[in-house]
Order: sequence, then structure tokens, then C-alpha cells
Amino acid sequence: MITRTQRRCDGSGLTDPWDRLEYKALVALAFFLCVGAGIAKRTLRLFASRPASTPHLREGVFAEARSAAHAAVGYAFIA
Repeated sequence: MITRTQRRCDGSGLTDPWDRLEYKALVALAFFLCVGAGIAKRTLRLFASRPASTPHLREGVFAEARSAAHAAVGYAFIA
């Protein structure tokens, strides 16, 4: 008998649909947190007393938040 806490792995590399749903939900939550942090960081940088040392190309706020969310949530599934 397989319960919800016991997930079967057939060795094919395919994950349980519950795991995918859980991952997407965590990424969505982390994404919104990272968007807020990214906007706050860029807003505070505008009001900083010293200018940026070297101008460089940056990612957009949403691309940066998406990357950070996937990186952070990936650690939750290591264990």
C-alpha cells in the first residue's frame, strides 16, 4: 500500500506529480518574495549617497527574481 508520504520511484527519472506541484507552489511563493526584494534593492540603490562603481548590464527584475527563486527552492529538495 502506498500512502501519500511514501512516494514510489520507478527509477525512470520521472517524478511524482505531487512533487512537481509542490515545487511549482514553492517557486511561485519564492518568486513573489524575490520580486519584492529586487524592487526594494533597486529603489534603495537610487537613493544611495554614492554612485555605482562600474556600470554594467543587469538582468530585469523579473528575470533576476525567477533565477533566485529557482536557486532557493532547489535547496529544499536536496534532502
